[in-house]
Amino acid sequence: MAGDPIGTQIASSAGIVSKVLTCMEITDAVIDEACKYDCDTIVTFHPLIYVPLKAIAGQDRVARLTARLIRSDISVVCVHTTFDAHRDGTNAILANKLGLSIVAPLERTTVDPNASQDTAFGIGIVASCRMSFVELLERVHAICGGPLRYSEPKSSAIERVAIVAGSGMSLYKNAIHCGADVFITADVKYHDFHAATSTIGIIDPGHYEMEQFVPEGMRLALSAVCQSCSFVASSVSTSPVRHYQPTQAIRN
Repeated sequence: MAGDPIGTQIASSAGIVSKVLTCMEITDAVIDEACKYDCDTIVTFHPLIYVPLKAIAGQDRVARLTARLIRSDISVVCVHTTFDAHRDGTNAILANKLGLSIVAPLERTTVDPNASQDTAFGIGIVASCRMSFVELLERVHAICGGPLRYSEPKSSAIERVAIVAGSGMSLYKNAIHCGADVFITADVKYHDFHAATSTIGIIDPGHYEMEQFVPEGMRLALSAVCQSCSFVASSVSTSPVRHYQPTQAIRN
């Protein structure tokens, strides 16, 4: 998608790839993991360098990690929305885990106008569903984990669901247009929940929670088309968000 910095972000001196670590995003723990497994390349979902770096110095997180990767001679390649748009990518993985039947992309991005709906690439997916809204909530919670934020749909019987893993409210109108009863996406604002009232149900499981299956999905997709090198999926939880749960009642 426009403005998404996909592709090579750091190139090693070797110029040859032999072992690859796939990850959600790059942190110190992910670099530790890449070194542990002797990986010469990291394929990351979220870009490390999103805006141009003015300097590789100081305590800036991106500059510090970039410097460390250069010192370790590890290449970095970002896939982000290319994997979002892949027919076996981010959204398809989540839909399959939720037990939903994929119907079509929510917004087609394939360059082939003659591609059939079931093979087209696109951002988000539309899926058929045969659950009550409560059952869908329970399924999303069981798969994604963590607390859910939601607003109720017009009907408790859910037949069609739109999914955009990560920040997907830019496709809110697409979700309504496709006739979805529920839109599952993340980073939904308070007033967006208001706007959806009596129009479409919304479930927000959290950004990381929706995309947590991406490292293994990228490993499988890349392994299927590239036999000249080996792939390992990162096991590091990279979410910086924590949820407070009191262990006991607060006394006055």
